[in-house]
Amino acid sequence: MKKDKEPSLATQIDHDVKLKSRYRRWTFGLGGLIVLALVSIGILCLGYYKGIGTIDRFDPFLSYKVGYTKLPSEKEISPNNKATNGYWTAWFTDNTMGNEWTKLTLTTGLNPGVKDPYVMAYHKGSYVKVARIVPRTYINQTYISNLAALDALLNHKGNTATNNHDLKKFKTQIHVSDTVQ
Repeated sequence: MKKDKEPSLATQIDHDVKLKSRYRRWTFGLGGLIVLALVSIGILCLGYYKGIGTIDRFDPFLSYKVGYTKLPSEKEISPNNKATNGYWTAWFTDNTMGNEWTKLTLTTGLNPGVKDPYVMAYHKGSYVKVARIVPRTYINQTYISNLAALDALLNHKGNTATNNHDLKKFKTQIHVSDTVQ
């Protein structure tokens, strides 16, 4: 008699059960990795749009930029200011075209005697790695005119019909990609 080469029904059911558990482990493993990737991307996006510097520091999709702004008054940046502990917030222009702006919160200390001081910040999103006080003569004139245009917009100088829309954007957002002129 020839032996039947086909496995018995019990062996086949046992094999199917083992495959089912293997597929279940793979499905949960891959599903977990996909959920982890989506949560990570969500956290990075949240950090960027809410301006959370701690998250932006580790965001691999952001690159470092150099931004410039005018140094605020000594009263505002003083480390003795109990309300802010020397931290201050301002809009920084990130390129000469004037179409990339970032609202940064940082501390620089007091002006060491620089005439017409500006602040140069090396930042990644809202995370400021280095901030230095530099004289106006070290900065490209285009950056200075961009900052003057933003100052005019924020202080309601000029046409108020167009300022209301732009002013609302600059009050509510952390990053703006729009030309200010």
